[in-house]
Amino acid sequence: MKTRRLALTLALALSLAGIAFAALQGVAVLAQGDTGPGLVVYASDRSGNYEIYVLNPQTGLTAQLTNDPGNDIEPQWSPDGTLIVFASDRDGDYELYVITAEGKDLRKLTNNMAEDRQPRWQPDGENIVYVSDVNGQWDLYMVSADGTIVRQLTNDPADERGPGVPGTGALPPAGTPTIVVLPVTPTPILPDAVVNASTLNVRANPGEGATILTKIPQGTQLRILGRYFDNTWVQVQLPNGTVGWVYRPLLTVNIDLTTVPVLNVQFIPPPPTATPTATVPAVPQTYIDFRASATVINKGQCVTIAWDVEGIKEVYYQGVGVTGHESRQECPQVTTTYHLRVIRLDNVEDNRYITVTVNP
Repeated sequence: MKTRRLALTLALALSLAGIAFAALQGVAVLAQGDTGPGLVVYASDRSGNYEIYVLNPQTGLTAQLTNDPGNDIEPQWSPDGTLIVFASDRDGDYELYVITAEGKDLRKLTNNMAEDRQPRWQPDGENIVYVSDVNGQWDLYMVSADGTIVRQLTNDPADERGPGVPGTGALPPAGTPTIVVLPVTPTPILPDAVVNASTLNVRANPGEGATILTKIPQGTQLRILGRYFDNTWVQVQLPNGTVGWVYRPLLTVNIDLTTVPVLNVQFIPPPPTATPTATVPAVPQTYIDFRASATVINKGQCVTIAWDVEGIKEVYYQGVGVTGHESRQECPQVTTTYHLRVIRLDNVEDNRYITVTVNP
């Protein structure tokens, strides 16, 4: 009899709590299972925007876990009751976040320009299934609880989203009730790619400057988890479970990389290579002296045109090749310009001119 009375009392308390939710325009998303502490996690806009709260159904006491100008919605307990995953548009679009049951250690799991919604913990407690329109339509994705591994589960023109959301088009507005997604059988590891180099470095980040985690031989089958924006590097999972980045041209890829999510990670270029300074041979200094014994003469007089040049390749006087140290006697009848053309060792041309003016 006491047991029946206690059950009725608890049912009444839960019913009153539900009425309180409606009065506050909040939406209880789901309660934890038998393995949890018995608290109810939900989203409410009682403060003007949606925040995450927990409710003790036995005492009716609530605790606010988040406090941000954005909308925090669609929370769900982890299987062990220690963490809560939820969707939030605090960075401008909906991303997935994880917070402890005490409202501490907030971590961001996804980071892109799309909408990531309806997170659902998987039974193993290590992965979360969600929906995203990052590729232009709503598809199912899976992210590890620490946010390091993202895997696209579906890819077709149809609209995929969590069970309990009928119809097509945009997802329901913030606060719309959703139903817990059923457990998903883990996707088997497929040979998305095969190593075609004799040895391949697996690195911690994309880029030849990143730390090498391990080396794998030719023929190793890999599962592709993500890609760098230009497809030059892909994030892979090795048969032993190790996750790292490899250079894509050294792989035989068996899947369409456009179906693989782009990951926002740091590219680490190789360290700069010291360039040896080339020794430039000394070039002999060029010396050019082009002169005339007089530049103004009377008709019938003569002048001596002389030149001395050094550190040159070729020299021409009046278009005729000459040596570097010569002279010519010229008796012009009219004003005449004499030309010395010099080709230096660096193939630069240097022209000198002397004009002799002849008076009548």
